[in-house]
Amino acid sequence: MFAHPAPPPRNPHSRPSSAPSGSKPNRSGGSTKRRGIGSDANPIDMAYYDVLGLPASCTTEEIKKSYRRLAIKLHPDKNRDDPDAEEKQIAVAYQILSDPETRKKYNEFGQKNGGGGAEEMVDPEEQQAEDAPEDYMMGPKGQPVLTPEAQARRSAREKAAADAKAAERTARVNKLAEHLTRKLSVFAEAAKSAEDPDVAPSFREICRLEAADLAHESYGTELLQAIGGVYKQRATQYTASAAFAPLGWFHGAKNTFATVSDTVSTLRSALELKSVFERLQAAEQAGMPPDELRKLEEQATEQGLRTLWKGAKLEVESVVREVCDKVLADPATTSEKRQLRAAALGLMGDAFLSASKQEPGPSADDFVRIETPQSKAREKEKASRPGVPPRPGAPPPPVPEKPEGFM
Repeated sequence: MFAHPAPPPRNPHSRPSSAPSGSKPNRSGGSTKRRGIGSDANPIDMAYYDVLGLPASCTTEEIKKSYRRLAIKLHPDKNRDDPDAEEKQIAVAYQILSDPETRKKYNEFGQKNGGGGAEEMVDPEEQQAEDAPEDYMMGPKGQPVLTPEAQARRSAREKAAADAKAAERTARVNKLAEHLTRKLSVFAEAAKSAEDPDVAPSFREICRLEAADLAHESYGTELLQAIGGVYKQRATQYTASAAFAPLGWFHGAKNTFATVSDTVSTLRSALELKSVFERLQAAEQAGMPPDELRKLEEQATEQGLRTLWKGAKLEVESVVREVCDKVLADPATTSEKRQLRAAALGLMGDAFLSASKQEPGPSADDFVRIETPQSKAREKEKASRPGVPPRPGAPPPPVPEKPEGFM
């Protein structure tokens, strides 16, 4: 910890914090600190802004860039007499202004009235170690850019994180593939053909019972539909490829198109979520009435949960596709066994899809809804007027807070 350093000389337009409160602008062009408190738009003290060479309206990103630029320019090696003087000043200014809470307090009360005293400071060496200004150098336009060594370290960290994530996914796929292989072996090890009359009916019943049980889990019907669809697609594509290669390519293209459509739907949902949050932010700034603001918050929450669900669904389908491909391409089994596995996978997919149709659930665009006083009122109005279509522009009816199904 260290004592609060004196601020550097000011420019003619800054307001000295040392002047008595309530004084008027002086003749030299400088202004003094006013009595009372300042605001974010008009701070009572400009000392820290002057240290970083920034206006009061600067953003957090501009503060960070200025700190890095000055940390390079005012490095201790360039000031042999007092190597830490200027560096401490910019570190203190950066710590106060980069945090929204301490910046607001500083804007209102200044340095000496609870807005940024020495007790709120940390050692600038620790701050430097965190922000690592030595990893930056001056770019061709005067902006700080990463040094080649820092870029190499960052790339190595990103590669290590990506490798760890890939290894985790591979382990997950291998475990799920073993589990699926055991399930399919009930049929593949006993059946003599894809439509074996002695084995197929009993295996269908096993799959039906399992699907009926899973349908009662959280998000069960939705996941049964997603997983069952992938099972059926992969089984059909494998069987078609084994019979006639071009037919398998056709099914593969069809499945790829479906995947792209789901991805586009998820991206569209994310853009809608961004739009809702922008409207919410604009409404807050415009002083919208609390009731209207609450409706927007409800809409933003529903859209956010819907987007999260669609993203999770894409990830589930991606993993299931990889698992199915691994099971159906197992080189340790014969071609006949792989054909029987594909037949069993198709039967399991049919059972999952049938269960999802029998169990009523929300539509594809309405997986998630939250229950609020407004949504309850809409449901009550809908129940009191059976057969009457909703008003134009009215929000969609809500999904229960705890939808029936998995995840």
